[in-house]
Amino acid sequence: MKVFSLLLWLVGCGTPAPPDRGHMELGTIDGASGFVALHEGDSATLVEGAQGGFHVWMKFRLAGVAPGELTLGRQAHRGVDGKLVLKTEGSVVISSPSPDGVWELPNALPMFMCPSPIGLSVIDQPIEYELVARDSAGEVARSAITLVPHCPVENHSRAFCERICTG
Repeated sequence: MKVFSLLLWLVGCGTPAPPDRGHMELGTIDGASGFVALHEGDSATLVEGAQGGFHVWMKFRLAGVAPGELTLGRQAHRGVDGKLVLKTEGSVVISSPSPDGVWELPNALPMFMCPSPIGLSVIDQPIEYELVARDSAGEVARSAITLVPHCPVENHSRAFCERICTG
């Protein structure tokens, strides 16, 4: 009977439910406002980086996440076939949120797209981007979006972009 009572107590108490995950909103930069929310299927201009590659610049906002150091995983897969375009991880320090409860990444992160691997074009292809924030206890926020990157339209680097981003 004691064992049965112990089992009932354990089942009744159980382990505490994990805390609610935070919310992550993905965006990009805009010289005028600093943050522009991204929407599923948006077009994204590939921007030439300092070392000659092309990136999609991405920012994010977090709500419901405690201040502290997080590990941020970033991935991108080509939508048509799931081929990996980007996989990287780094740390980010989250400070106290603004009065409305939201913390915003101060500077955009480069989502490196090209030069792409041989045979893997990213130009005008739906790319599935995913960001996952984790603390020492596990995942605290995740967001994913599909964007369609394209080379700059009126820019001296268009031809170079078309050459190195087509695989």
